[in-house]
Amino acid sequence: MAKQVLTQEQKQTQRLALEQQRLLGLVLEKNDAEMAEFIDNKVSEIQALEKTSDDQDTLDDNGGNQGNDRHDDPHGLDAETASEVSGDDDTMAWYRYFANNRSRDDEYYSPIAVNEKTLQEFVADQLGELELDETQQMIAHAIVGNIEDSGYLHRSAAEIADDVTFNDGYVVDAHQVGEMIKTVQTLDPPGIAARDLQECMMLQLERKPRTREVEQAMTMVGKYFDDLAAMRFDSMARKMGVDKEQLEEVFRHQIRRGLNPYPGNAFGSRNDSSQQVTPDFDVELDEDDGRLTVTLRNNIPALQISESYALMNERYKQPVAMSVKETKEKKQIMDAYQRASMFIEVLKQRQETLFNTMSAIVKCQRDYFLSGDERDLKPLGQQQIADMIGKDVSVVSRAVSNKYVQMPWGVKSLKSFFSEDINGASRHEVYDDLKKLVDAEDKAHPLSDDALCDRLKEMGYKLERRTVAKYRDALKIPSSTIRRKMSR
Repeated sequence: MAKQVLTQEQKQTQRLALEQQRLLGLVLEKNDAEMAEFIDNKVSEIQALEKTSDDQDTLDDNGGNQGNDRHDDPHGLDAETASEVSGDDDTMAWYRYFANNRSRDDEYYSPIAVNEKTLQEFVADQLGELELDETQQMIAHAIVGNIEDSGYLHRSAAEIADDVTFNDGYVVDAHQVGEMIKTVQTLDPPGIAARDLQECMMLQLERKPRTREVEQAMTMVGKYFDDLAAMRFDSMARKMGVDKEQLEEVFRHQIRRGLNPYPGNAFGSRNDSSQQVTPDFDVELDEDDGRLTVTLRNNIPALQISESYALMNERYKQPVAMSVKETKEKKQIMDAYQRASMFIEVLKQRQETLFNTMSAIVKCQRDYFLSGDERDLKPLGQQQIADMIGKDVSVVSRAVSNKYVQMPWGVKSLKSFFSEDINGASRHEVYDDLKKLVDAEDKAHPLSDDALCDRLKEMGYKLERRTVAKYRDALKIPSSTIRRKMSR
């Protein structure tokens, strides 16, 4: 008889373990909005489960009180010591963990639009920090309003002067607008309001500390831009009197990786219909010491096992004789108690897994979180994150699904931090170089996909033509035939 009871208990334990894993996988995939509805359904379904009121503490798995400390850390550390959990060779990262329980002082987050602040709004906000008179303010706002989503200003100073004069009633000339364009170009992001790629690159180089490499990069961009666009390093090396290998190194570090040809690429488009989402994380940068803070937002309500079920569960643990009716009731009570306990534990595991996943992503993509420049994104696979947090890759896949992070420069999907390794570079870098090749091409004789493929191979990317065509389509760059017609 004892053997039969042991077998039944083993089967029940295995069933509960499988159910817990299935439930964890389910809640990991859900975003905050979906979780709110899912939790409401579970509270209605499991009679032993209830939401805590503001004047109650949550109950632990044994029915005891669990304080509403919103800084609980998965490693057993409080908010102040959590900074010691992880770091890198340069600066220790700071981490905060918001547990799944809430207090009455907790902040509730409302949905926001992905990349809600446009580039134009970001630049316009900085105008208030400048000492400008009324006319200058009007000109500056007109300039910002004409900046394209890519960050470039393609309307002439004379055209903008006409707009201000006829539409706003301020009589200004092209010279005044030109001077104000220079002022706008001092704002962030670096390279903003440039009239062409060459000026965009020079504006960014001028903000860098003047090292020998930066001076050489400025010479390449300022004096030999045509050679640079065509990747004629031999020609530039002869004209500058330096080694070709040295110039290639300067290009690789100071230009290709150090400059952003599209300063507006981290912001939302004015024409996009933004998706309303509630970010799951915040990543903040302390510019004074370069520390990054990762915060898992706490939008999950506090849950507890109802007091009546906790008391009945304790009572039924006592070895007393029971009637058939009491035995049936005991099974129902203990089953509801176990399901409620399991669900509370699953929510805790969900929060810990999400936090650990985001923390690992920040470690791997630290350069991007410091700069906001997508070219700093490194090749990263989900298996790498899975190995770091000690989980199966399927867990990471669910954890990043439909999740977003709020950063100083906008909102980004967690999936966007992953890309395949292309000869030591990320897909973002290949995209960037592909854009540069198209921007620098002779518009009357645009580069075909075969030619683009050859140029990319010269830059070290071993890609097939069909892959280049796929990347070009992803960037919404028309075919060479259409680009030729557009240039006429």
